[in-house]
Amino acid sequence: MMRWRTPLLAIYLAIVVASVAGAQDFRGRINGTVTDNTGAVLPGVTVTATSPALIQAQVQVTGADGVYRFIALPPGVYTVDFELAGFQSIKREGVRVVINTTLSVDQQMQVATLQETVTVTGASPVVDTSTTQVGTNFTKELLTEIPNARDIWAAMAQAPGIQMTSYDVGGSRTGTQTGFLTYGFGDQNQTKLEGIDTTEGTGANAGYFDFGSFEEFQVGGAGTGADSFGGGTNMAITVKSGGDRFTGSWYSDWEGDATITDNVPDAFRTAGTPDENGYYVNTPLTRGNPIDRQYDVNFNVGGPLWKQKAWFFYSYRLNDQYKYTLGIDELARSKLSNKYTFKGTFQLGRNNQLIGFMNKREKLQELRDLGPLTPVSAARYQSSRNYPWKGEWTSVLNSRMFLDVLAGNWYNFFPLEPTDQYGFVSNVEPGRIDTATNQRTGYHDSYQDQKRYKPQVYVALSYFKDGWKGSHDFKFGYDWKRDRRYFTKPQPGNIFYRDLNGAVNDLDLYNSPTTSQNDVVYNAVHISDTWKASDRLTFNLGIRFEGYVDEYPEQSVVPGGHPALANWPADFNPTERARYMALIAPQTVQARTVADTFNVSPRAGFAYDLFGDNRTVVKGYYGRFYFNSADTLADRENPVGDARLRYQFIDHNGNRLLDGPAELGAFRTPQGNAGGVEVDDNLKRPYSQEFSGHLEREIVSGLSGRFSYVYKQVRDEWMEVDPSRAAVMNVPFTFVDIGADGVRGSADDQTLNLLTVPAGTPASRFYTNPTDPTYDSDFQTLEFAINRRFAGGWMLLTSFGYTWLDQYHNTTSGTGALDALAMGKEYNWRPNQRLYGDNGKETSTLWNYKLIGRYTMVWDIGVSGSWKVQSGRQYGRNTSVAVPNDITQSIRMEPVTSNRAPTVSILDFRLDKSIRFGRFGRLTGMVDVFNTLNSGTVVNFATTTTTTATPSYLRVLGILDPRIVRFGLRYDF
Repeated sequence: MMRWRTPLLAIYLAIVVASVAGAQDFRGRINGTVTDNTGAVLPGVTVTATSPALIQAQVQVTGADGVYRFIALPPGVYTVDFELAGFQSIKREGVRVVINTTLSVDQQMQVATLQETVTVTGASPVVDTSTTQVGTNFTKELLTEIPNARDIWAAMAQAPGIQMTSYDVGGSRTGTQTGFLTYGFGDQNQTKLEGIDTTEGTGANAGYFDFGSFEEFQVGGAGTGADSFGGGTNMAITVKSGGDRFTGSWYSDWEGDATITDNVPDAFRTAGTPDENGYYVNTPLTRGNPIDRQYDVNFNVGGPLWKQKAWFFYSYRLNDQYKYTLGIDELARSKLSNKYTFKGTFQLGRNNQLIGFMNKREKLQELRDLGPLTPVSAARYQSSRNYPWKGEWTSVLNSRMFLDVLAGNWYNFFPLEPTDQYGFVSNVEPGRIDTATNQRTGYHDSYQDQKRYKPQVYVALSYFKDGWKGSHDFKFGYDWKRDRRYFTKPQPGNIFYRDLNGAVNDLDLYNSPTTSQNDVVYNAVHISDTWKASDRLTFNLGIRFEGYVDEYPEQSVVPGGHPALANWPADFNPTERARYMALIAPQTVQARTVADTFNVSPRAGFAYDLFGDNRTVVKGYYGRFYFNSADTLADRENPVGDARLRYQFIDHNGNRLLDGPAELGAFRTPQGNAGGVEVDDNLKRPYSQEFSGHLEREIVSGLSGRFSYVYKQVRDEWMEVDPSRAAVMNVPFTFVDIGADGVRGSADDQTLNLLTVPAGTPASRFYTNPTDPTYDSDFQTLEFAINRRFAGGWMLLTSFGYTWLDQYHNTTSGTGALDALAMGKEYNWRPNQRLYGDNGKETSTLWNYKLIGRYTMVWDIGVSGSWKVQSGRQYGRNTSVAVPNDITQSIRMEPVTSNRAPTVSILDFRLDKSIRFGRFGRLTGMVDVFNTLNSGTVVNFATTTTTTATPSYLRVLGILDPRIVRFGLRYDF
């Protein structure tokens, strides 16, 4: 276990001795060169940066080369003053510093003929000519002045490079995260809130944010430096700090049934009547899936505890929604609370600062997953909470060095419980799903009680060095965290039935309740150098040394069983009896390290100022990112945890319930984890790679355009396979596909030649890097974007991106009421599920266009809008096939490129009016109109052909939420 810790410790000690390291990624920088009117550099110029975001002014003095640098500035609007005896003093106002961006603010000073100060306004740089990262910074205007649902996913939907996998209309997805791709890649995301890693698992966000507390957040998906591990989206969020005067805001909004329009297409008001695209409903719709009512209250206040010494900030938010889902009369509630967001900033002398932060987030979702295929009995009750907190010390050691030490933690408690425990339903039957239609009845098969604890420490330092063939901005840092997960998996009755086309087929036997504990301990050292080789050329060089230890401690389990099998006779089917008894046997397991890996991730890029005026830059980048495993590996091999046995179900008496061991037919396969999976001892950690190039130009003052090519690869991805069955899956059989019309014997029938295994072939489960074929993916995107930050009363952000996804596609799509159709990335080792493309690897495409803008008119009247257009995902029709001697499989009957879901267009508008009360603040009234055109586009539908009397293929599962008007009020003081 210690074999990688020793080299990491040695590297880190060497770094500390050398006295260099790197700043956290939720600040920005200002660098520049000061010259006289002849172009000669000016040493000794006093440069002062002031801002409401700074508790004290920061002061630098230009060196012999005329260069100054502010290496760690919180985001905000700054004034930069230049002073030198004998020269006119210069005041640069309105310099906007954003997260993770370096601004070049050069200044020429004139010889003074008399004592005067020249003020320059509206000249804030918008092109970063030093770094390679490409992203979107959501400043105050984007956060508060554009109509959105006031959550990060709705905001991300407006950002270039992000492709959403479902759609929000005015908060319609409140309480349910919206999935997304980053330049085609949908995993390995990293979220940092005030520098605290709150990433859940390998890429999700845990908890719902206090939107009104944000100072700024940045979404970056390309050109990421060595200070981040994630190869997907890197999100950095910074919270307001207060200030030297008391400020705050009250925000509230409301929308209800009186402000909602009906958008059900006429064809769907009658059962079985297809629209022009063939979509239909089995039950007439009287409404879509509208919000019935929702309100959002957000209050915050901040100010001085001791001017220029100590600030505080506090925020509270409550967002409560009641919503219908398609074809369901029951209202589903989602209540999101941020009971407190607190931040304190304390200045210790001129150069040291302490920052404390804590946040409590709660979510109540009473009927999670309720929808056409998931009734109230199978919905899940969620009452979750999580707590991120930190203590941070920063120190400006001298004009060249900045130290940052952060210790934090993140707790996440995430239960999903049966709804009958809370009185929503009673007398619930055992859980059941029809695998042909995904229709559920009775209990769900995925309840849980999950607890995560992620203590973490980050040490970072920056050091600037002149010489060595240019100037060098070194960054070095050390990261440590431990991701511990307790996971309880209860299954009512310890059974779940899996029917096929309305008839009994298989069942799963469970060993619940079980509670497993799995740990991942992470250590990393990162080193980077922003090397300014000349006035125009900057190299961004970095390397990241990472170690993961995936392990579980000693623990015990006492499983339960199914009552009908409690008295299984010893002489009846002894082989299967032994298998079942092993499933439910109590045991104590010894601690084990499942994987211990050490990897090196290089990052390299350049930025070339094409004309030497800090307005046009060409950037190139390469980076490698090794996968964050979270609990992926330890959970699979830990014998304590969820385990299942899948059997053929032989229902002798026709009651559709298991009555004893005599109704267990052929053993299919083991399911779940709990020691049933062997992790490859030679397992390689997967990695992604990025190759990207960008051309960015400040077209006119404040407005920039960018053209990008981003190529992301995923290599050596890991997946569970069955080598025993894969080796002998060569027994042919035929299957007759009855076609899209669902009618056997019609013209669209086809016969497929499929494969299975010989009868009695044992199952094995092996977690490895598949090689036949390899699990590799490639994503390529061309993108064009224009950005104009808010100035002079208007702003604009627009982009168009086209992405090619060369990957293994899933054979099914999500069937939830809030899902949008997508056959995402999924590796299948069975050849029946890889019938098309290059041994199953196919190339699909998607595109999107986004436009957001704002214009402020006279009398403080503002108009803003958002238009998002995204192509539907490509898909192939599939069928659930009962494969002889193997499990029932979902198999696509055609390539994934055969069809495309409808294009979705969402147009939103806002009209607002502000009234100013002088020093008493400003009151703003807002009217937002979401889905202005009241589009009723079908966003999810069944892709499966069935043989039941009720047809399924193209059955509507979800339509876009209808037009809704939201009234809001904000008071800033």
